[in-house]
Amino acid sequence: MRTTPALLAASLLALGAASHAQPRRPRGPRRPPVPVVAPVAPPPAAPITLDALLRRFAAMPGLSASFREEKRVALLAAPLVSEGTIHYAPPGRLARHTTSPSTATVLIEGAQLRFFDGRQTTAIDMNATPVVRQFVDSFLALVAGDGAGLTRGYAVELRVDPARPEAWTLTLRPRAAVVQRVFRDIVLRGTGVSLESMLMRETSGDETSTAFREVDAGHRYGAEEAARVFRIGG
Repeated sequence: MRTTPALLAASLLALGAASHAQPRRPRGPRRPPVPVVAPVAPPPAAPITLDALLRRFAAMPGLSASFREEKRVALLAAPLVSEGTIHYAPPGRLARHTTSPSTATVLIEGAQLRFFDGRQTTAIDMNATPVVRQFVDSFLALVAGDGAGLTRGYAVELRVDPARPEAWTLTLRPRAAVVQRVFRDIVLRGTGVSLESMLMRETSGDETSTAFREVDAGHRYGAEEAARVFRIGG
């Protein structure tokens, strides 16, 4: 029998109808959709406060770090760069060892500051030099968590990054007129008890910026290491 286009179309329609006419399996009761519960985000961490920050510093057993310092002087085209290590052990011992471009050591114990330039040692009574005393006290008061000492010598402003509640910027403006004639302010930055940088701005326009690396805010100095680190050469 000759197949005509009309007969072919009818056959295709019949095949389609037959396929649609297949009996359907009975369906059980329809289950309600399972609700999708979005995960609850934890509440954002509260920004760190000055009291909380100082309590953390006060709880440190010790501090060690390496540093890179750049001093920008208006009369010089390029900054003066030095590198070395810094060490702190409570209640008030601070040592700074410069290893480049030359060797030097500053050792602070109480009100006594001793400086070794590679050839000779010079002792300075910080009580007789208020500018030096206040600069040293600012750093010691912070790492020792001494809030009273910090606010006694400086007007303190703490700013916290809302996106990083542990990150902070501490600006210290000297209260004493004799210090105000030399220093404009000192700006310290860090995250938690990890000190990251310090910027000292002078009224002359000169600036000294220090970047800290390899910061160990939980360093414990044994007797042998302390004898080696907290000593002056010469």
